[in-house]
Amino acid sequence: MASHLIDSLLYMDSYGTPVMREIFDDRSMIQNWLDTEAALAESQAEMGIIPQEIAREIARKAKVDNLNLENIRKGIVKTGHSLVPTLREFESRCEGGAGEFIHLGATTQDIIDTGYILASKRAFDVIYQDLWEIEEYLLALAEEHKNTVMAGRTHGQQALPITFGYKAAIWASEVHRHMQRMKEARKRIFAGQLSGAVGTLAGFGDRAIELQERVLGKLGLEIPEISWHASRDRLVEMVGLVAMVAGTFGKIGNEIYSLQKTEVAELAEPFTMGQVGSSTMPHKRNPGLSEGMHTLSKVVKANALLAYEALLQEHERDGAYWKTEHIAIPEAFILTGAILQKAKKALNGLVVNKQKMIDNLDILKGLLLSEPVMLMLGEKMGKQTAHEVVYEISMKTFEEGASFKEELLKDPRVGKHFTEREIAEMLDPFRYTGQSPFLAERVVRNIRAWRLAEKRQG
Repeated sequence: MASHLIDSLLYMDSYGTPVMREIFDDRSMIQNWLDTEAALAESQAEMGIIPQEIAREIARKAKVDNLNLENIRKGIVKTGHSLVPTLREFESRCEGGAGEFIHLGATTQDIIDTGYILASKRAFDVIYQDLWEIEEYLLALAEEHKNTVMAGRTHGQQALPITFGYKAAIWASEVHRHMQRMKEARKRIFAGQLSGAVGTLAGFGDRAIELQERVLGKLGLEIPEISWHASRDRLVEMVGLVAMVAGTFGKIGNEIYSLQKTEVAELAEPFTMGQVGSSTMPHKRNPGLSEGMHTLSKVVKANALLAYEALLQEHERDGAYWKTEHIAIPEAFILTGAILQKAKKALNGLVVNKQKMIDNLDILKGLLLSEPVMLMLGEKMGKQTAHEVVYEISMKTFEEGASFKEELLKDPRVGKHFTEREIAEMLDPFRYTGQSPFLAERVVRNIRAWRLAEKRQG
């Protein structure tokens, strides 16, 4: 039975996705190692270093289905080594003495690093495609609700009116920047590793550079200008990017969670009959998707900190720090995959309660519009003096639970400058959303143009 939530029969779908688990499971990782070994043998045969028939046999047998994983597990226990048991099992399956030519000139970290790069490249693509889909949901929300007025909040308190489309456009813009970062970082991050024991390629002979280029070319990976055994910045950047994605959706999840609170009720996750919020309170409709996004983002952030530890390498290689990545990388990707699945469900079916947003605009009985009153009054008496006047009236309104409009009308410092109609206009939240609609439209227009160009480029 599984002992981690990612692989738990009961909870795996809440903490991961089938595709992400498959990318990082034992079979896939071993296959990545075998693919690397096969590419090495094929390249060496092309260069006349080993016989062609030997390379063909190695490539034929380089399939995880040919290996006994239980033998490998026992071998790891016995040897304490992370790769040698796999090589021995692989060697035993190769005929005609081909096993003697496996792993020629390479070191363990060459194979394992390249395996993680191959896996991470696939996982990176999955995340990017998920973001592509989610971005469209956010653009649709921004476009549909560019004029849907709601209370903007700072420090958890109502501040000024905004539109929900403006809020959704901010989310879309942030997601879009993550996608741009991911595209820009690919060539830098996804470099293979094939440089021998201390990174000098000494074990590959005089044509080592050509061999490295052939092998990594076959695997579809970038060629590093120098060994990165002891330079883990690529993987730190990669996990950092994944953590940024998770963090954004942790924030979005927390925002939906907050705006779904009973007393606010401006947003709601999609609900289907059969969902259960409580074992003892039948009425509950809990925001489980948003809650999960927020929760898992914290763990991914911790994985980013763990990945950072691998930067602290000693000399030319150091397993004490390097192997922290074996935890950080799979967890970060798998948990982020789960976050994005939750985000798809939450955002694609998000319920926007326009009437409740309107109702909540008047919770403070007009105080939401203290800024325009202050600015207009400032034109009459100076901004700082106006701030003091409106502050006094606002605090009185707060303490007495009065109407801001009535208090303004009663105060001669305000009444002598403005009519009741002018004050009412200043307190109209639909007249004070600033550039919210335009900003939402601009984000939608710019991102849609970019997406169209991306599609045309294939």
